[in-house]
Amino acid sequence: MLPGFRVHKTRWIKKVALLCLLVCLLFICYQLFYGGRPGSVNNTGPCEILAHRGVHVNWRRGAYDRATGCEAQHIYKPRTRYIENTIASMDAAFAMGATIVEIDIRRTADDHLVVFHDYMLECRTNGSGYVRDKPLAYLKTLDIGFGYTHDQGKTFPFRGRGIGMMPTFQEVLRAFPDKRFLLDDKDGPLETTALLAEVIKTLPREKQELLYYWGRPDNYLLLKQEAPAVKRLFMTRREGKKCFLHYLVTLGLSGFPEESRGLVLVLRPKHTRYMWGWPYRFIRHIHNAGASFYLYLDTAEDAKKYAHLPLDGVVTDSVAQVAPYFTRD
Repeated sequence: MLPGFRVHKTRWIKKVALLCLLVCLLFICYQLFYGGRPGSVNNTGPCEILAHRGVHVNWRRGAYDRATGCEAQHIYKPRTRYIENTIASMDAAFAMGATIVEIDIRRTADDHLVVFHDYMLECRTNGSGYVRDKPLAYLKTLDIGFGYTHDQGKTFPFRGRGIGMMPTFQEVLRAFPDKRFLLDDKDGPLETTALLAEVIKTLPREKQELLYYWGRPDNYLLLKQEAPAVKRLFMTRREGKKCFLHYLVTLGLSGFPEESRGLVLVLRPKHTRYMWGWPYRFIRHIHNAGASFYLYLDTAEDAKKYAHLPLDGVVTDSVAQVAPYFTRD
């Protein structure tokens, strides 16, 4: 082979490689920066508004003790009179536009189900010990607003306002017979889920269909056997990570897997920048898989920023600030 031919061939190979690299870069830029057309997402249904724990005062994320999970001692200065997971806070959330309210479920020592976030009582209440070790009669005497403070214990703005306000699950059902709830099974043991199933089985099927479950997969299987009308709303964290990672690794070409069908994928706004084809092409991929997409929004500023998008729903700890931007006629 002549030397000149070899040089020509080498140059030709380099040009082809450079062209392929350029095409790849252009494709990546297209996937990342071209979000599609607004009309490309067919979403005519109402935007769901999920109020996390009802209406309540928010806490400084990451400021609390992760070992105990105590949030009440690290709250912002209250701008509301409502205490989370109470009948009053749920009622206020629905009045402000929530279509679903998330509540936390725990089992008592005498096999009742109460709506309360923490596994121990010291942080929020004037009681002590584990919720699971206390009978309902004792829990009903507690002030569930006792421990909230925004100034390192100088003042306690909810103290005295939450006496006897820890509701049972049955009280919630009676108070809101036609409302939807996401039930966060906080305990973990199957005994709590079995008790939850026993309560739900007594409800009419149309009421069971208004309830969604969040908990361990094994617990959900038990609940599903006893109360098949209750569905999951969100993917588990493991399922969500798997779906999003698969989508990212394949540059968005794979779409979302079949196991996401019928479920909700949820992201915080800061993570959307990494999603190929955000926002319209990304949401369309989720819809093509038969799934739905929610954003986690907590400020009026973010709500206003994303209100134009064809979201299936939002999750919020600040329903009063967020809901007005997503209430559709």
